[in-house]
Amino acid sequence: MTKRDDDLEFSVNAAFDEARAVVDKVPLYLVNGSLGAGKTSVLEFLLQQSDYKGARVIENEYANENVDGYRLEGLAEMVTTLAGDCVCCSSKHALTRMLLDFCRNSPAPVFIEATGVARTMNLVEKLINAQIFNKYELMQSFYVIDAHEILRGIEPAHEVELQAADVILVTKEDLLNDSELAEYEAKRRTLPYAKVLSAPHGQFDLSKITTPSGLLAFFDTYDGELAVPDNPTYAVLDVSGMKITATTLEKIWPELFAAHGLRRMKGCFISDNGARQHVEATEQQIQLTHAKSEEAAKIVLIGERADEITREALAAQLVMFG
Repeated sequence: MTKRDDDLEFSVNAAFDEARAVVDKVPLYLVNGSLGAGKTSVLEFLLQQSDYKGARVIENEYANENVDGYRLEGLAEMVTTLAGDCVCCSSKHALTRMLLDFCRNSPAPVFIEATGVARTMNLVEKLINAQIFNKYELMQSFYVIDAHEILRGIEPAHEVELQAADVILVTKEDLLNDSELAEYEAKRRTLPYAKVLSAPHGQFDLSKITTPSGLLAFFDTYDGELAVPDNPTYAVLDVSGMKITATTLEKIWPELFAAHGLRRMKGCFISDNGARQHVEATEQQIQLTHAKSEEAAKIVLIGERADEITREALAAQLVMFG
């Protein structure tokens, strides 16, 4: 049975017992990527592979609410969350203590799923300074990117991320329309990166992966500036008791997206017929699926002015478009 945050034995104030650490280095995997690109789907796929049986996951949620962790329960031995900040610029001590506690108790692999605004190079610098690689071996650094980002042109903030990654996983190619495909394929062919794989629904050809990671060697030779992390605002809305239909939510998402510079919406709501539904929305799509009974009725919005959106503002939009 998957353990949750409350079961974790580490204490940020406890001394680390060096003698209890496992002898061999623990395999460490980094999964990063842009907001809504599909990092959790990639992690779901990886955790179903026999090579990663018993893995532990540290999931970083930028918004102060964990709405994705339920997807990994039953796939990992333990899922713990650092919520409320970007893992590469805060929560330093908590992240270090988690990693030290994990290597003390088991040699099973550890995955860090960074928030969509994190910078991998900043995270690696933090791990090096904490001497984490004395106890861990970095096996792979995955970077997940939406096909539409390649079509629009890679943003400068992502260029270093793509250079540093061992493998670039491209998702949502199936959402490109016929008029976009030729231009997309031409731009993908010109990407100056060694390993770019298609990852429909987070799944990709594992035989293409070679380990260990080359990220630390890249870090040693990188002479550029470390990127300043992107810090959008967020809102966490309790939507329990609100009258929400899937159709109305699909109508208001483009309006909210445009008015508040949003980049992502995710969470759970209870529809008018009493069914609990999970929502995942980015600029290109909105997906609605059945939610687990224990998933809280909360919606997280992330974007430039997401903090302007209140429960009352959302309710007004629902009435307007309902």
